[in-house]
Amino acid sequence: MSRILLTGATGLIGGAVLHRALAAKTGTEWVCLVRASDAEAGRQRIAARLGRFTSALNAQRLAQRVEIVAGDFTKADQIGDPRLDSVTQVLHLAADTSWWAQEKVHRTNHDGTLSLARRASRMKNLTRFLHVSTAMICGGNPPAIMDETRYPDAEARHLVHYSASKAAAETSLAARFADLPVVVARPSIVLGHSTLGARPGSSILWVIRACDRLRLVAGDRDGTVDIVPIDWVANTLVEMLERPDLAHRIYHLSAGLKSRTRWSDLGRTLDLVDPADSPRHYDEFAASDRATLQARFAAVFGMDEAIKIAMFRALQAYYRFCELNVTFDNTRLLSEGFAAPPSLPHYIGRCVETSGDIIDQFREDFGNLASAPLQGDRAPRTRVPLSDGIAARAGAARRNAARRGSTPA
Repeated sequence: MSRILLTGATGLIGGAVLHRALAAKTGTEWVCLVRASDAEAGRQRIAARLGRFTSALNAQRLAQRVEIVAGDFTKADQIGDPRLDSVTQVLHLAADTSWWAQEKVHRTNHDGTLSLARRASRMKNLTRFLHVSTAMICGGNPPAIMDETRYPDAEARHLVHYSASKAAAETSLAARFADLPVVVARPSIVLGHSTLGARPGSSILWVIRACDRLRLVAGDRDGTVDIVPIDWVANTLVEMLERPDLAHRIYHLSAGLKSRTRWSDLGRTLDLVDPADSPRHYDEFAASDRATLQARFAAVFGMDEAIKIAMFRALQAYYRFCELNVTFDNTRLLSEGFAAPPSLPHYIGRCVETSGDIIDQFREDFGNLASAPLQGDRAPRTRVPLSDGIAARAGAARRNAARRGSTPA
């Protein structure tokens, strides 16, 4: 019987993984390492996340089928709970997704991952350590088609600290834990749910909607972005855990050549979804052209609130990612019989149907991006600072909105 240790169960992809696995009603045992004061508090956090995918009552029922170990994965090597000793597989999803808090992000995503790996090395029945990284560790100047072998690259110039920390974690895992059965999964841009739309979470969706509202495309209208839905990523990760043998150590969980999204195609699809706002014509601009973006943003959204200023600065960084025009090759995955992902135009309509205001969607995502930037913090290539005052005011706005019920709990 499989006994899987999951970190990050209260996150977006972690919740999707757990919902998919528990709904399948297999004999697999799931143990979740959750930051909480005790097991019951951790269970309630998991139930709240599962509630994004099902009814509140069913979420509570599913959460009862999970073993909870209250603890911090960044100190996993100090956890002596014997329930971890019998784990057969680890799915490591937990991460600090802040873009700018350099020291904190590295400490969590790199040092914390190594702590978990040290604990895993004491699991005598372990057959797989599935570490979830990101395809964006390619840095800011990748080739148009990227395969898994070309990075991590010590010379890569990262756009944000998050991707730099993920690259460092991969490098250290390979160097220090050669005897651990590590498999690395690198999702590309994870956006929306193919059937539930924005209900599980609106992370990244606000970016696409904002780009569409601004009618601005960084680079080429026929350029591409590599986007995959949450549920497909979750299904693929669970299947990777279930398979006794995998041909490779590293896989892209990406759209690839067949499912990547062209801005021009997305615009035509949005014309059908939102005909009142058609026909769409996207203007091209360079992501480094701050003046053009700021003028368009001020005209469309305004710059009269702290949360809007924070959104503008975050959007600057996202436009730099979009301008990369990179496709992450998923031949490895498809050649082993894994299902191909749907392309964004196939489910963007459902995402729009289930979406609220763009600013409110950014509020939900803001804490993940900013999370209390450290004093003097700098991004490795693109400086997109958020002052402590802006972060505090935006955080207060986000909490007030939550109390009004304008953002999901």
